Amino acid sequence: MTSSHLFLLCLLLSLLNFAASQDDATIMQSFKSYLNLTSDVHWSDPDPCKWDGIICGESNRIKRILLREKDIAGTLPQDLGKLSELVEVDLQVNGFFGPIPDLSGLQYLRLFNVQYNQLTGVVPRSLTGLKTLIVANLNNNFFQGPTPLFENSDAFVPIVGANSFCLDTPGTPCDPSVEPFLSIAESFGYPLKLATAWSGNDPCDRWPGITCSGSDVTVVNLEGFELTGTISPSFALLTCLETIDLSNNNLTGSIPRELATLRMLRTLNVSINNINGAVPTFSESVNVVTSGNANIGKDGPVSHPPVELLQKMNKD
Repeated sequence: MTSSHLFLLCLLLSLLNFAASQDDATIMQSFKSYLNLTSDVHWSDPDPCKWDGIICGESNRIKRILLREKDIAGTLPQDLGKLSELVEVDLQVNGFFGPIPDLSGLQYLRLFNVQYNQLTGVVPRSLTGLKTLIVANLNNNFFQGPTPLFENSDAFVPIVGANSFCLDTPGTPCDPSVEPFLSIAESFGYPLKLATAWSGNDPCDRWPGITCSGSDVTVVNLEGFELTGTISPSFALLTCLETIDLSNNNLTGSIPRELATLRMLRTLNVSINNINGAVPTFSESVNVVTSGNANIGKDGPVSHPPVELLQKMNKD
C-alpha cells in the first residue's frame, strides 16, 4: 500500500469516526429532551462527552452512561441501541419509566443496571441475547411477561424479583391466557397502573378490571384507568368477551375492525376518549357507545394489526 493510499484510508476512517461521534451527540441530545434532570446533573455543554456521568472513548464515542442515584425521571430513548460503542449503562435508583428499547446494536455492552426504577413492559430479546453482557440487574421495576433468560450463561443476573413477571422460572412462557393482555398493555404503552395490577400467570386471579366465568374472560372494564395509546386488535383473541369498557380515558386511533368478530360481545364502550375513524360494523346485538369522541367517524392515521394476530385469526 502506497503512502497516498494509506493517507486516504486514514482520512476515511477519521471521517467515519467523526460522523459516528456526531450521531452519538444527536442521540444524547434527544435523550436529554426526554429527561427531568435535577440541578446537580450538568448537561448544558454542547459536547455530551463533557456531561456529568457520560464517559467517552476514542473519537468522542459514548462508552458509559453512569447516572446512579441521580433522582432522574424520564424514558429511555428509542435509539439508545444506536450508541454502538456503549459498554456500561448504570441508571439504578432513579425514576425511569422501559419499556426497554431495542438494544440489539449494543454489541459491546457488558453492564446494564436499571434496578429500582419504574420500567414496564416485556424484557426484550435484544437485551437478553447480547453475548457480551456480564451483569444485568432488573430488580425492583414493573417488568411483565416471562422472566428473562439471558443467552450468555456466564452473565451475572441478580434475582429479578419485585417485578410483575408471570412466572419465576427464567425463560418459561406465560400461560396463553396472559399473552393477549401483554399485547393489550403494549398498545397502551405498558402503563404503570396496569403493570402493577396485572401480574402473575392467571388473568382470572383477581386482576383489576377483569371478570371471568370459569377460565373464560368475559369482561374487560378499564373505565377511568388514565390510559393513553390505542386499542389493541388483540382484544379479539379473548373470544368469550361480552363487555369491553374503555370509557373515560385518553385513547387515540380507531376502533379495530377485529373487535367486530367477537361473537359473544354485547357492549363496547369507548366514550370520552379521542377515538377517530369509521366505526366497524358490529352485530345488531352489540351496544356500541362512542359519545364524547370529537373525531369519531373522521379520518385519522391508519393502524394495522400485528402480523402475528392476523396469522392467529386466519388459523382460527
